Amino acid sequence: MGKHSTGAITTGGALRIELSNLIKIGLFKQESKTSGTICWTNGSKIEIQSEFTDKNKFIRLIYSITNNTTGEAKNYDYKIEIASIPSNLGKGEILYFVCPTTGNYARILYKCYGSPIWKSRNAYSIRIYYRSQIHSKYDHYNNMYWDNEKDLERLSLEVKKSHYKGKLTRKLIRIQKLEDRKQMLDFKRWQLFTERFHKDYNSRGL
Repeated sequence: MGKHSTGAITTGGALRIELSNLIKIGLFKQESKTSGTICWTNGSKIEIQSEFTDKNKFIRLIYSITNNTTGEAKNYDYKIEIASIPSNLGKGEILYFVCPTTGNYARILYKCYGSPIWKSRNAYSIRIYYRSQIHSKYDHYNNMYWDNEKDLERLSLEVKKSHYKGKLTRKLIRIQKLEDRKQMLDFKRWQLFTERFHKDYNSRGL
């Protein structure tokens, strides 16, 4: 696994392990021991073993970090406890990672800023930013616009029919909502762009 730079890092830019994704791939089947591997596009990978029984609830993280200067690899192998609390809806339970540094509950663990271990966002002394916190208002709406465009493109490819029993399908209704949101975001981003342009123009005395 490689190192991140020491610049400002966002929650989307850091390596992350999401509990919801582990549940989807079946790592928390009742009374079972399972394993799997997570890989990232930058070449990082980690083996995850889980035990989910009445007696033990944890994941075991197994990986190595190579020092870019010396080329020496250091192996890591440790457990992250899993806590479960009853759902507010009265059905089932909600699972959380127990942060190995703070002991707080978290649904996502991060590895960034040179940390050798995975831990919760609040465990870092250097802040992990949400993307919206380091972007201007214009960038915020511009990013939302393109995220919306990606969702719109993906759903459009998935639609096989527009109606079912005389009614619009759920996916088509979702597409229509995304189209409406696209127009709103497009208006917002160009409105802010125009305001910024006029502000710069006036400040230069042009």
